Amino acid sequence: MLNKVQRLLAGGSQVDMASGSVSGVIICLAVPMMLSMFFQNLYSFINTIFVSWLGGVPLAAISMAVPLTYVAFSLAKGVGMGSAVIIGYARGAGDQAGAEAVSRAVLPLMTMVMCLLLPLLSVEVCNRFFSLLGASGEILEQVYWFTVWMVLGFPVLGYSMAVEALLMSNGDTVTPMKGMILGNIINICLDPLFIFGLKWGVAGAGGATFIAQFAAALYLGRKYCKLTGTALSFIPDKTMLSAWGQILKQGLFITVGFLVSPIGIMVLNGILAKFGPNAIGAWNMMSRMEMMVLLPVAGMGNALAVFAGFNMGRQDYNRIRAGLKTFLILACCIIMPAALLFFFFSHELLYIYKPVPELLVLASVAVHAAGVSMVFAPLLIALNSMAQGLKRPVYMLTMIILYIVVLRLPLAYWLAGLWGGQGVFWSHPASTFIAGLVAIGLLIKLLAKGEKKCETDKTAVCQ
Repeated sequence: MLNKVQRLLAGGSQVDMASGSVSGVIICLAVPMMLSMFFQNLYSFINTIFVSWLGGVPLAAISMAVPLTYVAFSLAKGVGMGSAVIIGYARGAGDQAGAEAVSRAVLPLMTMVMCLLLPLLSVEVCNRFFSLLGASGEILEQVYWFTVWMVLGFPVLGYSMAVEALLMSNGDTVTPMKGMILGNIINICLDPLFIFGLKWGVAGAGGATFIAQFAAALYLGRKYCKLTGTALSFIPDKTMLSAWGQILKQGLFITVGFLVSPIGIMVLNGILAKFGPNAIGAWNMMSRMEMMVLLPVAGMGNALAVFAGFNMGRQDYNRIRAGLKTFLILACCIIMPAALLFFFFSHELLYIYKPVPELLVLASVAVHAAGVSMVFAPLLIALNSMAQGLKRPVYMLTMIILYIVVLRLPLAYWLAGLWGGQGVFWSHPASTFIAGLVAIGLLIKLLAKGEKKCETDKTAVCQ
């Protein structure tokens, strides 16, 4: 198995999702995706480390802006994962023409969607947006200069994620990972130069990330054309309308589901703003660390979604169930050691940020809470992945609304009134625990419906 993964990482070859050991296929699909998601989050993590050395106000500024990145990520993820699942399902069902039609339509749709955020380049629009989220004074001024570069990079991010979806639907999860690694190497090199050498501050962090993402997008585009012999086109035409309808039908729930989370984070930032910049900064430091653990697991969840979609097209439900079991085992093997580190070594983990004593105390509480929360996170990720793969994204949307709107935000308001900023931190594990219990029930129901659909499809084919 190790040799197979090594060969895959070295050569970028495709994975056969129809045969072989289920655990082997999931691992071969998941390892590159996990690394890709790890490096996707590394942009924000590195920016947070360097900007934290500038002080509390710059750290609070990028903390206010980071959720906007996840809004763009959510929009791109809806189009990307919606496309990947549809293409994978079509390939599994032997509908090559349908798969190719959706493949041609992905990039034009992605570009149009990502351009919806360009109005935030306006100073007035940007200031009004972040004022509504609680930013003011020097924080408001600094957040704009970080946001400008971030918004300019959104169409570039969309391009990369469109190419990633096309490669992923063909079983190639290695090339996107290599693009992410390239981008992060550039970002790590440029961040200190722009932030400290050129003294651009938070704008330097944004500029470095933009250049890094642009380089990664160029790499992915060239590799896709070389690997497939197909030229990518941004130009839409009326023949794509049907494919767009399929993508949006599948991806809309995914986008809305993913959007609920960053919107919730924005609201939480607004709650924490009442307790000062250190409270916002502590939350941001914890979030970046937590994402370094959860996003790779979410990458493995993306592998599960593509695997489930492909085998749903083949009407092979036994492989789907085995894939879910493999995911849960592997996710727990990753999450549990990280949770212990978060809970027992929070101070040591936070030293990389060089926090002042007050910020260290607050961030330590936030990290403790995150350590408890992530124990239940695999259940939520599993439900989201299976909902996407089995083409029932309403389950994902239901869970995320329950988690953020019904549980997380009300608990944050309530506990903030009791314990201040620390109460907001502890609303995180409380809401994740309750949502995890609900996710178990929804997974059982989703699996039953998926199995019934497979049986119905098989009966229809036989007749």
